[in-house]
Parts: sequence; structure tokens; C-alpha cells
Amino acid sequence: MQIFLSALKDVPDPRASNARHDLGELLVIAFVSVLCGATSCAEMAAFGRAKESFFRGFLKLKHAIPSHDTFSTVFHMIDPKALDAAFDKVLADVAALLRDGDVIAIDGKALRGARNKGESARTRMMVSAYAERLRLTLASVTADHGTELDAALEVLGLISLKGKVVTADALHCNRRTVAALNAGGGDRCRDRCGYRHGTGGGIYARRTRHHLCAGKPG
Repeated sequence: MQIFLSALKDVPDPRASNARHDLGELLVIAFVSVLCGATSCAEMAAFGRAKESFFRGFLKLKHAIPSHDTFSTVFHMIDPKALDAAFDKVLADVAALLRDGDVIAIDGKALRGARNKGESARTRMMVSAYAERLRLTLASVTADHGTELDAALEVLGLISLKGKVVTADALHCNRRTVAALNAGGGDRCRDRCGYRHGTGGGIYARRTRHHLCAGKPG
């Protein structure tokens, strides 16, 4: 969380100088609560109170958890461009933690039952790029208007692949994916896929200076 706190400290505090709650800490609580499903300021405050012992592990919380009114006031006044710039810095700092040889797993998940009333009954898909060593999702794309393959290609376009090992299942054993891998920094790719004894193959791409492989070598 120090990456977030470091980036958020540059966001101008729109409140008066006597504001009690630290802006960076408030924004971290809001961010974590939204990741866990909060959709309102009241839910952010409730989540913060329920997980206060967890937050105290890395936040000072000099005046405990902010109230829902405090969350509401901050989000009505805060500069959205400054907040956006702070999260851009977070992404840049996270990307800098990646090393050559790190494994990035591309995987699609069906979000069963995740639809609003009146929407199509078609199951939604979410495709993510997961950095295994960092145990962190680098990017996620929904396949609302296309297929899992289309979403995976979009995810690959959002991250730098140079020097990384990319894994995926047999669905991604195709020329479009190989082209996307090359575009992300690959020098050469070979397409090898197949099924053996019920086990899916995949794409195996070898580069001159770096390794990049997706799925299982055939």
C-alpha cells in the first residue's frame, strides 16, 4: 500500500487546513472498499469500520475511520484530474516492479449471475493479466461486446511484454494472439498448439534475447 500512499500524497487536499482525516489514508480506504464491492460513501465508511484493524496495519488513522459525510465531501471537492494522475503514477510504479522473466498469466473467467435486471442472459466474461511473482492483476478487460479472445488481445495491448513469460490456455493458440505478443515486444514467435491425452496445448513463442511463452509447448 505504500505505493498508493506515496502517489496519493501529491493529490491536493481541497478541504480546509483543519481537516482531521489524512487525505491519502481516506483515499486508500475508499479504494480498497470499492475493490471489495462498496458502491457508496456510506458503504465505504461501513467497510472501513468493519476492517479498521486491518487498515491500522499500514495506516495511522489518527482520528479513526472517516464518516460517510467526510467521504462524500472529499469526492465532491477533489480534483479528478489530480486523482487520475495519482493512479497513473501507481500503475507506473507497479510496472517498474516487473522483472525480465516474470510470468504474466492471461486468463478469462465467467462472471455467472453478474448481470443487471433486464440484461441479456449471456454470461459475462472478464479477462485479466496476472503477475504471478507480484500476486497482482495488471489489467482487466470485460468481454461485454466481443469474445474472450478479443478481450485477451486488448489486455495484451495494455501491458509491456518485453522480457516477460506470458501463459494462456489453448483458446489463444492463434495468429492474432501471436501478432499481439510480437507487438508487445517479441522478436520472433512460433505457433505450436494441440491436444494430447485431453490436455490443452497452447502457444509457444521463443525470442532471440528473451523468452515469451503462452500455454504449453506442443
